[in-house]
Amino acid sequence: MSEVFLSRRQIAARGGFSANTLANYARRGIGPAFIQVGSGVCRYSVTAFDAWLAQHMTGGSK
Repeated sequence: MSEVFLSRRQIAARGGFSANTLANYARRGIGPAFIQVGSGVCRYSVTAFDAWLAQHMTGGSK
């Protein structure tokens, strides 16, 4: 199966936050990895995003 990539807006919705938050994270170098495929066009691997999100979970059991 091939990897699935989503736009910043799509991946932000998956994580429950705004695309602006992800853009801010990218500028600060603290967000999930992404590829830039054009001028300002970013794509996020669903697998990598889910792993990044899991690393940032707090509270409860992991």
